[in-house]
Amino acid sequence: MQSSPQELAAPGENAFGALNNTAKPCGDCSLCCKVLTVTALQKKPGRWCTHHAGGKCDIHATKPFECGAFQCFWTLAPGLEEEWRPDRSKLVLWSDSDNRLIVDVDPGFPGAWRREPYYAQLKIWADRDRPNPLEVLIRTNGRLTVLFPEAEVELGLCGPDSSVDSGYRVEGGRRTPYARYVESVTLPA
Repeated sequence: MQSSPQELAAPGENAFGALNNTAKPCGDCSLCCKVLTVTALQKKPGRWCTHHAGGKCDIHATKPFECGAFQCFWTLAPGLEEEWRPDRSKLVLWSDSDNRLIVDVDPGFPGAWRREPYYAQLKIWADRDRPNPLEVLIRTNGRLTVLFPEAEVELGLCGPDSSVDSGYRVEGGRRTPYARYVESVTLPA
């Protein structure tokens, strides 16, 4: 799991810019322990990890690699203010590739991503005409939405290995956003 694209904002944009190599401490935040899948622990998304006790991880010293390797963007991005801290925003921002932003939403607050200031900023990051365009995926209660500045394309239920193809196509002389699930293709060796 990769935790950071190279850069999420073009210079001068109201975004968090280049990411730090040194992470901010999580502090009391542990929302990732609720919203993310942890394969090594057979932990499903949207439920607190069984090892999350009293706001702390009771297997921290022996945690699985995927837990130790994970960093959300709030910890990596100096421009993300306290309001973006996951336990406050109810959003865990991360990535699995250089051109994708994944927003995992706390299932107890499924509309959190549509609140301000989050919604407006997510739409800025979703602008594919930016110098460093991003595919912005919103995951809420097992469902996936691909965000564009002018539209939200709901794809419905998503599996742990769901692959997405999204972008624009020209219809009737106009650019129209599209998004769809695609089957993963394994190439022969």
